[in-house]
Amino acid sequence: MTKIYNTIGTMSGTSFDGIDVSLANTDGAETFNNQFNLYEPFDTNLKEELKKIKSLIKEKSDIIKLQRQKSFQDIEKRISDLHIKLIKEVILKSTQKIDLIGFHGITLYHNAEEKFTYQAGNANRVFEETKIPVVHNFRKEDLNNNGQGAPLTPIFHKYILKKLSQNNLKFDAIINIGGISNITYLKNDLLYASDIGPGNCLIDQWCNLFFNKDFDDNGQLSNQITPDLITANNYIDRFKFNKNLSFDYSDFSISEFRGLGESVGIATLVYITANLILTFLNEKKINKALISGGGRKNKTLMSYLKDRVIDIDAMNLNGDFLESQSFSYIAARCMNKIPVTYPETTGVDHETIGGEFIS
Repeated sequence: MTKIYNTIGTMSGTSFDGIDVSLANTDGAETFNNQFNLYEPFDTNLKEELKKIKSLIKEKSDIIKLQRQKSFQDIEKRISDLHIKLIKEVILKSTQKIDLIGFHGITLYHNAEEKFTYQAGNANRVFEETKIPVVHNFRKEDLNNNGQGAPLTPIFHKYILKKLSQNNLKFDAIINIGGISNITYLKNDLLYASDIGPGNCLIDQWCNLFFNKDFDDNGQLSNQITPDLITANNYIDRFKFNKNLSFDYSDFSISEFRGLGESVGIATLVYITANLILTFLNEKKINKALISGGGRKNKTLMSYLKDRVIDIDAMNLNGDFLESQSFSYIAARCMNKIPVTYPETTGVDHETIGGEFIS
């Protein structure tokens, strides 16, 4: 019988906007009751420092060099302390004792071929400051067994799809549009998952370079602008969806689009993100999907997807906190020794539980 834990899950995405934290009562299996969610934005200085660090990392050795530098150690401490600050707010707000923390950290480098991943943030410091057991390093075991180490959230998505179906709300998939677009889908009761391609990452890079904005707020910059369809479709044609894909933010660059005007460029990148998703849905014969992540707030992007997707918020779920909720669920799952990744979700050789424990 699985044990139910009062678990805090944390997540900070590749856009470096801030930290999401969720508290849930869960066994990582059949029980999940979200208590509440909190968000802490990064200040502009930290966000820019993280982007600069990310741009310097091209291979595993770059991470190893950075770890020796005091400036990097200081930034990692700041990241850890921001997580701790928010976790302590949850502890004070909770009416129940917290049993467990699922601490993900910020992914700065991920390479499945090297079997190496690095998430900034000190899990030991989180435990020292909170005295609550911590589960972290979720991806390592999957990588060691020839998996992509990502995505990890599909098992939680499966739980959501199953619960909705019990209420006669039938969906085939959940798509998350963060920096990268990824999907969890069900076929013949089997769970599958894959990254699709760039989500917001190219859009955000373009906004930052040409509009001095962090993102295309509500799709205002790309609204009613005709994309360059030749450029877009040539880019989309490169993608093959015949195996588990795992992408990093750094796998994509706006450099090849710089010949486009600033308005046509942003419209083209939004079109690419949306139509990569539609191409995937068509190839896999997926009918109806739920959308989570920041991309669902881009009205231009959603207008391309409108006949195939529904905003997950319409199901009384919070699409801004699905990933932090996932890590509360996954942490409890790890504690209960239940597999988190599968051959169909990450390409791993066999089911793996993952997670390292500090207590």
